[in-house]
Amino acid sequence: MSSSERNIRRPSGSGTVLFDRWRHLVIGGVALGLAGCFTPVYAPTASLPGGVAEELKRIDVDSVRVSGGDEAMAHELRSELIFALDGERTDQVKKRYRLTAMVSAQRSSPIISTATGRAASGAITANVTWQIEDLETESIVLTGSQRGEASYDRTDQRFAALRARREAEQRIARQMARQIATQVAIDFRTGQHQLSRADDS
Repeated sequence: MSSSERNIRRPSGSGTVLFDRWRHLVIGGVALGLAGCFTPVYAPTASLPGGVAEELKRIDVDSVRVSGGDEAMAHELRSELIFALDGERTDQVKKRYRLTAMVSAQRSSPIISTATGRAASGAITANVTWQIEDLETESIVLTGSQRGEASYDRTDQRFAALRARREAEQRIARQMARQIATQVAIDFRTGQHQLSRADDS
């Protein structure tokens, strides 16, 4: 029991019920007050009556370039970005923006087996820089960068080692795609992309 817990004395008898009710009311009131401080990112706004999610569907994801990594990783990142921004793509929406990205990856072997002298595990670190262009004004309205990393086991079996590395690249692609989608949603929500257009005009 902590010192703070020892200093709190609960009333006995009928007072216990009243004490518990009072405590729940206070906690509920604080939680309600805090809830009023937060606004869902994807909720409709005056400038985005359809909500941020509908605006994200208007982003066309261009091909992703890669440096120092596997082309499969670039393909995976593009697929994850399309899903993160447009979901199941059930509705065809006219595109207003274009997202382009450049990802660079580095591989390392942080753990070496003392028995064999070979790498027992591998690690991949990736950085992606991206930008969003307004197709109507032909201006860059948002830019950003994200980082992802994952480790994987390396074995003497070549196929198993390649499969483990591939799965690590997929995890990084999902991680970075979610980071990008979240950042873009926040920037759209706050109107950052509109501020950028105003600065260029």
